[in-house]
Amino acid sequence: MAAFVSVPRNQWLAAWWQRQIQYPLVFLLIAFGLSLTAYRRILFLDRRWELQRQTFERTLTTQATHDVLTGLPNRDGLRLVFDQALARTERQERLLAVGFLDLDAFKPVNDIYGHAAGDDLLKEIARRLQDAVRRTDTVARMGGDEFVLLLEGLRDMNELDQVLARLQAAIAQPFHIKGKIVSIQASLGLTLYPFDEGDADLLLRHADQAMYAAKVRTSPTKAGWVQLYHPDLGTLTVGDETLRQDFLRALASEAVTLRYQPLVAMATDRVAGLEALTRWHQEGREVSPDRFLPSLGVRERQALGRFVLQTALQQLTQWRDMGLDLFLSVNVTPEELNQPGFADSVFAILATQPGIPPESLVLEVLEIGEILEQEAALEHLQRLRAAGIKIALDDVGSAYASLLRLKNLPIDEIKIDQGFIRELSNKPQDLIFVESLVNLGLAMGVLITVEGVETEAHIALLREMKINYLQGYAIARPLEAKAVADFVRSFVLGVGDADTPMLALYQHLGWVRAAAESVMNHQGHEHMELAACPITTWLHAHASELPEVETLLAEHETVHILGREILQVRQSGTREELHLLLGQLHGHSHRFQEGLGQAVKAMRDNAAARTELPS
Repeated sequence: MAAFVSVPRNQWLAAWWQRQIQYPLVFLLIAFGLSLTAYRRILFLDRRWELQRQTFERTLTTQATHDVLTGLPNRDGLRLVFDQALARTERQERLLAVGFLDLDAFKPVNDIYGHAAGDDLLKEIARRLQDAVRRTDTVARMGGDEFVLLLEGLRDMNELDQVLARLQAAIAQPFHIKGKIVSIQASLGLTLYPFDEGDADLLLRHADQAMYAAKVRTSPTKAGWVQLYHPDLGTLTVGDETLRQDFLRALASEAVTLRYQPLVAMATDRVAGLEALTRWHQEGREVSPDRFLPSLGVRERQALGRFVLQTALQQLTQWRDMGLDLFLSVNVTPEELNQPGFADSVFAILATQPGIPPESLVLEVLEIGEILEQEAALEHLQRLRAAGIKIALDDVGSAYASLLRLKNLPIDEIKIDQGFIRELSNKPQDLIFVESLVNLGLAMGVLITVEGVETEAHIALLREMKINYLQGYAIARPLEAKAVADFVRSFVLGVGDADTPMLALYQHLGWVRAAAESVMNHQGHEHMELAACPITTWLHAHASELPEVETLLAEHETVHILGREILQVRQSGTREELHLLLGQLHGHSHRFQEGLGQAVKAMRDNAAARTELPS
């Protein structure tokens, strides 16, 4: 180019060259350079404008789905992640804990230190909550001092306990506000999916209800700041002063009475004890405690506790004078355990009945979450046990509790929650939960009582397990005191109804468990032939009533084939082959249990529909 635009030596030719060639060419080069610069500038600006547009859109999206103050997802943002969390939970077959958290006494912080200080407190709370949960969890702010937690992928309740402990510790740390140290508490309501089945809105409502139940407790503790949802929470009427006054008047006027439900010892098939149950007579009808107890305050619950213990012990003295050697079981509320002098009060009442040994009295402790961290309550329980009084843990399985916590409690007995037993007739696949709770009691070395025994099938099944006592409508409904003596003398527990899928499945699962343990513990097991399995007999006996019975029979046969293969490989195969077969055995056994549960439910639904048809 330099050679091309150089000026010729001839003067005339040089002038022509400059005018016709060099100047236009230079102009073109300058114009091209300016155009290229302008084009690059336009591209730069266009890209910058696109980036600014994307940033602006992201900002708008973030503002729409995130809380401006804390940076947490807001209601709209929570909706975006909630359905995904539910889907992941189903796919992974894990637990999802939905929590609704509310700060206690947050308003005074705003009133005393100003709204700016309140905002700083909320931002710090949001930061602590995010630090306390796992990376897979979600913390959202619903507005005000309310937060929602989605705790995903929980393997068991122990893992939930660990997360809750970190959350409680984070909130319990003091806050520095304008040079002052401020401590606050929180109330957390929890519901667990898939145990609580529902969509995102329903789960949030249930967690909200549980949160309010936790908030109205009279004495929240480290363990008591959390309330697990159960259906009865939706019907509570807390703080009803009229009802409380009516109840105290009912106590004074003998409108509150006791009924006694028998407990049968499996070792003797005879009645061994009685549980005292309260009934409030209102307008010609009996009202059970679950309808009024949640609305009572500390004063009313203490008065009720004294009344029940005094009345029941007096009645027990009369029965013992009649030659009936029975123990008495009485419920104790957390509010009673948390009061100073509770153990002394029990001792004083027991001393008024010198004919009753302390070993004949069982105190049933309710709502274990309330007492786990209370030194006063634990001291009461330890003193009572040292004197010979028995302590039973009621409704085991209805709330979350780690084995370590249960082992640390001074108890002599566990009572398995009746909800696990009642549904077995329709859901025999849930038998594994009952068996695990029984094994829990055996591991703890305590007595085991099963509540909710309502059918002859329940009796036949529980006879196969290492149970100490049975209680439920299949034995007797709660009795008036005057009817107890005759019932105790005449009652003998029957063998129950063995023609049920529950008993057959339990015996089948015992064989499956033995096969699995032979793999894990390198021991042999006795193979059960397909024809000898109780499930085979039951399926063939009810084939005409069961939908898709051929599929069930095939799945059941596959389980037995795998059991036989495990026995063969155990003798000559490799460990890898054994574990592969064990995984297949568990998979087919689980599918068989689920299929059996669905078939039994359909069979019972069809039978119920036929009985409802007009003749």
